[in-house]
Amino acid sequence: MASLLVRCQSGQAVWTYVGPLICFHLVEKHQPDRVLRPFNMLQTPPAISYTDQRLHQIDLRGKRDQDWRRIHAEHIGVWNSRYDFWVEAPTTSEPTVSENYFVWYRSITRRFITQEGAFYHCMYDFVDKVQTFSVEL
Repeated sequence: MASLLVRCQSGQAVWTYVGPLICFHLVEKHQPDRVLRPFNMLQTPPAISYTDQRLHQIDLRGKRDQDWRRIHAEHIGVWNSRYDFWVEAPTTSEPTVSENYFVWYRSITRRFITQEGAFYHCMYDFVDKVQTFSVEL
């Protein structure tokens, strides 16, 4: 963090805030728990996040007289208490992940795009295991 320009260091108190960011009719959830490594924090599997689909259906067509403070009062309340909603994670000297992070990551991502890629990886693992086994004998 010390290597960052001074202007880039401002606002550190809200860098790890988890909650809604509001701009008039727009509400978007800020989820720094999904990217902890840039903050020198141990990356763990993030909590399950739910997005209110109604928020993504709001547009400004025909809504000139909307009272967005009233409509988004719940989200504004969370923002006003933002110092109570922040990520707590162990800090590290260098970016790293927890042991269970890769288990989680592999469970939610597609590792291979093609069958050839999957085949190559499986063959590589097989050859590696055969070599390890032969050395142990």
